[in-house]
Amino acid sequence: MSILQSDEWKLQQGPDDIIPALKLSFTHLPFHLQRCFSYCALFPKGHMFDGLDLVRIWISQGFISSGSKRMEETGYHYLNDLVDRGFFQKSTYYSMHDLIHDLAHIVSLEECHMTDNFDSGSGTDHATIRHLSINTRSAYKWNPHTCIFSPSDDFQRKLAYIGEKVQTKNLSTLMLFGKYDKEFSETFCKVFKEVRYLRVLRLPTLSYSIDSLICNFSKLIHLRYLELISSVPGAPLPEVICQLYHLQVLDVEYWVHLSTLPHGMSNLVNLRHFVARGELHAKIAGVGRLKLLQELKEFRVGKTKEFQIEQLNGLTELGGSLAIYNLENVGSREESKNAGLRDKIYIHDLLLSWCKNRFDVSSITEAQVLEGLHPHRGLKRLHIISYGGIYSPTWLSSNFPLTSLESIYLENCTKWELLPPFGQFPLLKTLHLVQLSASTEVPIMSCDNWAEYEKHVFFPCLEELVIRDCPKLRSFASPQSSSGGKGFHFGCLRRVNIYNCPQLIHLPQFGEMKSLFTMSIEGVGTFPHIRLLVRALHIKGGASVRTLDEVLVLVLTGCRLGALKKLTISSFLDFAYLPWEIFCQLLSLEMLVIMDCPRFFLPTYPYGQRSENIFSPLLKKLVIQVCGITGKQLSYLLLQLPLLYFLTIRKCPKIASMAIGGLIAGNVSSTTSDNHHWTTDGLLQISSDLLNRLQYLCIEDFPDLVLRGSESFLGFTSLKTLHITGCPEFFISIMTEKEKSSESCPLLPPSLQDLLVTHMDNKLLTSMLSNLTSLSILSVSRSPELTSVALHPCTSLETLIVEKCVRLSSLDGTGSLCSIKHMRIFECPSLAITCGSSSSHGQDQDLYFLLHLEKLEIDNTSFFNTTICRSLPSLQHVVFFMAKNVRCFTEEQDKALCRLTSLHTLDFCYCTDLLSLPKELHLLSSVKRLSIKACPGILSLPEKGLPASLQELYVSNCSTELKEQCRKTKNIRCVYVDRHAGKFISICKMLRLYFRNQKR
Repeated sequence: MSILQSDEWKLQQGPDDIIPALKLSFTHLPFHLQRCFSYCALFPKGHMFDGLDLVRIWISQGFISSGSKRMEETGYHYLNDLVDRGFFQKSTYYSMHDLIHDLAHIVSLEECHMTDNFDSGSGTDHATIRHLSINTRSAYKWNPHTCIFSPSDDFQRKLAYIGEKVQTKNLSTLMLFGKYDKEFSETFCKVFKEVRYLRVLRLPTLSYSIDSLICNFSKLIHLRYLELISSVPGAPLPEVICQLYHLQVLDVEYWVHLSTLPHGMSNLVNLRHFVARGELHAKIAGVGRLKLLQELKEFRVGKTKEFQIEQLNGLTELGGSLAIYNLENVGSREESKNAGLRDKIYIHDLLLSWCKNRFDVSSITEAQVLEGLHPHRGLKRLHIISYGGIYSPTWLSSNFPLTSLESIYLENCTKWELLPPFGQFPLLKTLHLVQLSASTEVPIMSCDNWAEYEKHVFFPCLEELVIRDCPKLRSFASPQSSSGGKGFHFGCLRRVNIYNCPQLIHLPQFGEMKSLFTMSIEGVGTFPHIRLLVRALHIKGGASVRTLDEVLVLVLTGCRLGALKKLTISSFLDFAYLPWEIFCQLLSLEMLVIMDCPRFFLPTYPYGQRSENIFSPLLKKLVIQVCGITGKQLSYLLLQLPLLYFLTIRKCPKIASMAIGGLIAGNVSSTTSDNHHWTTDGLLQISSDLLNRLQYLCIEDFPDLVLRGSESFLGFTSLKTLHITGCPEFFISIMTEKEKSSESCPLLPPSLQDLLVTHMDNKLLTSMLSNLTSLSILSVSRSPELTSVALHPCTSLETLIVEKCVRLSSLDGTGSLCSIKHMRIFECPSLAITCGSSSSHGQDQDLYFLLHLEKLEIDNTSFFNTTICRSLPSLQHVVFFMAKNVRCFTEEQDKALCRLTSLHTLDFCYCTDLLSLPKELHLLSSVKRLSIKACPGILSLPEKGLPASLQELYVSNCSTELKEQCRKTKNIRCVYVDRHAGKFISICKMLRLYFRNQKR
């Protein structure tokens, strides 16, 4: 009968009812798919199916026919067929749409039933039920007062009702989903005390013994599938399991801390799947009796017969991965051959390992043992660890190698001198060579095949190359590689990591690597440190004797030059100039960083050269630090960058002065005098075009830098961020030029939003801030002459940072500030005393600007007083750091802290003299996070405890006593002791800035 002629359409109850249509689709499924699909009604809605788990259950119920293929393979074919027909959705896991689940429930009513929230299941003929599942997930509710799950009303009655209606003796499937308590387990045991013919049993979250749920567990002799999950640490598996001789699947993957197995595991001769951690696989004594076993994750060779390698001989059904450890216990080739690896055609991953720290190593014996472990030709991944032989086995180096290999890992094979010719593996995707102390060369082809070298392309599929800790490795090629040929092909290479190979002279000619994602070369011969991540390349010279030209030819010719967006070159002592021809190919380069290259300079190109020679036309960010570039050279470079908006220059001694605006003149003679030399070559000139584009300008560590000409920073019409630090003469020259002018003009453009300056005095800073109404971040540091800060114009200020201004005593104009959210005061003792000592009504008004403050960073306890703290209703985060000579908090300071009613994060950092936390800390009822870092003098938490609201506690680099007490602290959701908690990241950044400034 056709679908259109079916009577199912008459059952449609409206235009939105699609169940009849879905039922028609089910009716036209083959019978074997109908059985598999309808059985899935036992699982809760939204359940995420692991494909292999579902197939194992189908096999246990006899739904999968045995034939020429393995039943697991046939089961996956069934599952994918259901996916193709729309009954399942596939991503990482398999899932059912809710409507499809409703269909499964309808078509399986006679045999399958899922009890959700212990619904009595009205309308169901319970007498015919053969497959039953119970879902307690919605029957239990979390009680926040008792912190336990409590059952809903009528729990016992509804469960007992199910037991009365279902003929439990005839059940073939019993599955339990969700949590339960002891009372449930007792009722469950009574209800299902007569079960005899179960084939599938799933019992999750076992908090008690199996007998507490299934009282006649030992009589379930028909059981095929058993899944047990225990939350009791150290609870063993019951010995009675070894009497379930028909068992095909034993799943204990989530049995917490299971460390031993019953002695009779080898009695389960029908076992196909032991789902557990690999270390438990290795504990099956006499595993050779389990002829049907489909996977053995680990096997550890022992001296006793039950663990000798010959146990593997008859396990021809093994598939997936197999790891064989302790191969030092195998004494000959004949013994290893008895493992029968060549007959195990379903194994794809093979790991062969010897003990790393063994004393007696016989290279000849271990070479013979490895020779006998010949795998089948279909092997895809091979991992060899701590092999003590000198030579490669013939099955890796002969003319007929394992041509299906996709991954090779050789690790800690300290005597292996002659490696296999890796070019013979055409499908190789991953090659890892780690700690091969004796290897001097990575061969490509065997000598016998060298005649075919010219027509051979090597590594066409290689995606990942890792070579680490190979101290004698000198080359990545055969000595005859100079004879020509097509050579290497790394078109698929995505990751390269070569580390600590000091004698490696020749790297492979990578060619064009269109797929390259990351590259890291460090500690390799005379090569510099090279790090490429996605489209960012970092080359660090250090002690390298390679010239930058050589490195760029090696790396950049392999990368896609046109796609590179960021390039960093650092620590090249002999790096003299940019290879212009290469850099002109970096058409997509957006950021260039050159650091610590003291001899670096640029050849001068006259202004007005042809546009096709423009240097990296898309470059937007330029950073030059500690280089020998002159002001003139940098001026010409800036003319080549039409999109530049970000510029940082730091500590370049040949830049002596700066001029703003105008065009650069032609070459000027510099031979008349030293003064004239600095006036021309040392002058950095900012063109008028750049003035209109530049948004970020940072000038650092130029102690003699001066500003030439009459133009000020007002010409930077787009400038938003200006950082000028360590340039004391620069500001003096600015004020000198201003005083020469009769007009009273502002110094900085009104567009500025972020200003960081040092070496300020009152007059200079006042002039700089006079028109900055858009400024949102102001940072002033290392200004010993500064006594006050006039903040009247800064009406948009949100962040104020003042550091190391020892004479600073006042913040003027705070009444104009209404948006301050973040403030840091550090090493400003006079300012701290002023704020802390006054409590007058006028002082209260002065503190109104703190009403919206959210974060405060300070180094002085004098800020903790009632006057200030009651003016901080919005404060959420306080950082108390690097306080000197502070041993404890006074009673007044403790009380003041309690006024911070919005505080949720409190940090104590690097307070080496601090001996105790605030005594009244427990009264801070809103604090959720507390961190204590590098405060060695604090030996304990406050006697009165911590705030009840505290959810996270971070402790690092503190006393042993404090850390031990914190570990035992209860009622806190997260306690982190000596961990790199993310909450400390901002603190560490702040401290790095502090130490860097200290050095200057």
